[in-house]
Amino acid sequence: MTLYVGALVATKRHAHHATQIILAPRGVTVNDASGSVRASMIVIPPRLPHGHGETDHAALLFLDGDAPVSRELAHRPIWTRDHGDLTVPCDPTPAQARALLVAILDVIDPGRMPAARHPAVRRMCALLDGGHRGDLARLARDAGLSPRQMRHAFARDVGLSMRAYIRWQRVRRAIAAVESGANLSAAAVAAGFADSAHLSRVFREQFGMMPIQGLSSVRWRTLD
Repeated sequence: MTLYVGALVATKRHAHHATQIILAPRGVTVNDASGSVRASMIVIPPRLPHGHGETDHAALLFLDGDAPVSRELAHRPIWTRDHGDLTVPCDPTPAQARALLVAILDVIDPGRMPAARHPAVRRMCALLDGGHRGDLARLARDAGLSPRQMRHAFARDVGLSMRAYIRWQRVRRAIAAVESGANLSAAAVAAGFADSAHLSRVFREQFGMMPIQGLSSVRWRTLD
């Protein structure tokens, strides 16, 4: 999970591999193919093209596409919630970020949890989360599956292809590197991108803004 706190710039339509929860106490507008909605808390399912307006202070919580909560929300349209008495700290400590995460999830209350993933898919995700290129053929063979069946199981259980999953994890590692003090070039290399231009292209596809807007002037927290 990744938490972004700061001002939001207006974005063009984009889509990412995570459920996005926007908490903007003063309200923010989000639009997709069906129209636009304005609210103080908005839940956007993964892989849904959307854009959002600007606001001076907000929190964006990104839940990885294979997280149980994200999988439960994957087939819903954009929906809204009253943010209640939730506030967004200006420069959250890790403890404050985790408390805000818990509070946001408590408000949206996604309900029923999805079915468990195939064991081979769990092993592949563990490898990819650690920055390794999983051995598809070996994992498939050990699970009694063909590589094609393995790819199908991964897409079914995770909700996106292995290629897309790897791209999203690289973006998360780049964010974590910037959080630790790296510049964009160093973060790109650390995350497995060819260079900072490659990171910029993928970041814009995922978030609708350039890294200089999304990484340089706001606070991010990567959470387990």
